[in-house]
Amino acid sequence: MKIIYFSGLENKDFSPKLVGHYACPSSNTFGPHVRDHHILHCVIKGKGVLINSRGTHPVSKGETFLIRKDEKTTYIADKDDPWEYVWIGFYGSRAKEFDDAPDVFKTPAELDMKLLEHVDRDIKSADIYLSILYEMTYHIFEAENNPQDDEWIRNVHRAIKYNYMQDISISGLAAEFGFERSYLYRAFKERYGMSPKEYLTITRLEKSKWLLSQGYSVAESAYMVGYSDPFSFSKAYKKHFGVAPSHDDIS
Repeated sequence: MKIIYFSGLENKDFSPKLVGHYACPSSNTFGPHVRDHHILHCVIKGKGVLINSRGTHPVSKGETFLIRKDEKTTYIADKDDPWEYVWIGFYGSRAKEFDDAPDVFKTPAELDMKLLEHVDRDIKSADIYLSILYEMTYHIFEAENNPQDDEWIRNVHRAIKYNYMQDISISGLAAEFGFERSYLYRAFKERYGMSPKEYLTITRLEKSKWLLSQGYSVAESAYMVGYSDPFSFSKAYKKHFGVAPSHDDIS
């Protein structure tokens, strides 16, 4: 089992409390327990059941089950095909929205895999998990009602994700997709929990961390992720990770 905890975080909407990954043994049981926060468990293999005040709910690969704050729950891995899941626990002013969510639902497989990848890589940036949580919230409550809006904003997200090493301009992206910069800012932040510029910065810094771990110099890493000035890169890196971008700081 792998767990990453967060503390001292403040966000008026959501704040990640912990994330984790566990491949459960046969018939493994948690509960009955009452949590002081909400938890989303994304099942990536196998199956099991969730038991709460509303009944017994079968859950299988590709589905996500919800543990609500202050709700007594038990969840049990299947005897023959025990589940493996990755989870994110959270609190915040918007967490109560999940009180009205289904007990079991689907989230995009790409989000489940993204969460799994970051946990297994021991990524400790709360901003990354906050972004994933916003994406999950969007899909649970809004995406079905806004398929066209969902597609264009995902295209902007992809444009940043796959071109972060270029000289990207958020104003240029807005013009390319035919929207005002202010509208792009609001829509992107609602969808992903951060502005396009913040997402670009985080993507660049996460990529640079890997480059540094592979032996590239600070200057090389900076240029390879789209920074023209190593000093600006170093300043942003230290602000994000809390350490200077030298090889000795990469674990």
